[in-house]
Amino acid sequence: MSLWIASIAGFALFALNEIANPRGALLGKVLWKGDRRGIALTFDDGPHPLYTPRVLEILDRFRAKATFFVIGKYLQEHGALAAEASQRGHVIGNHSCNHLRMMNFLSGQKLRQEILECQREAEKWVGYRPRFYRQPAGFRNPNIFGILKELGMSMVGWQVRAFDTQRQDPLAISRRILKKADPGGVILLHDGSDSVLNQDRTATLKALPEILRVLRDRGMEFLTLEELFGMSKDIK
Repeated sequence: MSLWIASIAGFALFALNEIANPRGALLGKVLWKGDRRGIALTFDDGPHPLYTPRVLEILDRFRAKATFFVIGKYLQEHGALAAEASQRGHVIGNHSCNHLRMMNFLSGQKLRQEILECQREAEKWVGYRPRFYRQPAGFRNPNIFGILKELGMSMVGWQVRAFDTQRQDPLAISRRILKKADPGGVILLHDGSDSVLNQDRTATLKALPEILRVLRDRGMEFLTLEELFGMSKDIK
């Protein structure tokens, strides 16, 4: 009986790793580390009318480039912010249309629809269909990699995240990033929220200059995912 229980537990842990590991999976390739001359800042869940412009201002101050994983339904209202980010040299990625928390359990057809709706909306504003995709909450299922391959897209995870949707302490956010960020890694932060709740990104804004200053002093370049992975930002 104990062997049977151990086998079930082992399989459960393997399955959880495949679903949630942000750095890679046997199911398909997940991009999370690239060119060691720099580091890639990524911002999820925007565009947001208050916080995205302020993130862009801070990035400009440090002459840093980033990648923004946008939610399609927010592009419908605030797509001009994505266009502005693109014009400033930042890359736009796909973060699904509705950022459904249970998206990992959707059928293949509905997953494809979520991705394509965001693609169409992004193309309206930035003039290209994004190559880079990040699944809401980073969760995956066997269908998603096949869909992305069919669409010519790439799954992006992260090397370190700040948990800045839960934390409201700028020092805790910056400390976590600065402690764990490695050359070539992908950093996950947020300039928006997937719901009307917990939208306050003030702590992220306060932490961002310190993150940029320290990483710059360490000799890091701030690269877009296009530069970090040597891959085109768009699907030709």
